[in-house]
Amino acid sequence: MKRVFTLSENSWSGSCLQYKWQKTVGNYLAVAVDPDNFVKIYDRHGQKVNELNLPGDNDGNIFAVIAEKSSSVYVWDANVNKTSQLDSGMR
Repeated sequence: MKRVFTLSENSWSGSCLQYKWQKTVGNYLAVAVDPDNFVKIYDRHGQKVNELNLPGDNDGNIFAVIAEKSSSVYVWDANVNKTSQLDSGMR
């Protein structure tokens, strides 16, 4: 198997990582690092191109996301383990 991508940040040692490749072209990788509430965006060469701070609500029980070119906001409530979809009206 050929290695095509390597991320080597020491701060991730022992952390739970979640990642997602850009769906169409695959030029970018988004990595969410638990528990620091950051999403880091890398290009296909492993260079960090952006870092987004995603603080949770004050109690830490609600998480919301929206995708590019979508008017829907998905809200997950940890208290009831339920996801809701809201129309933001944005395009």
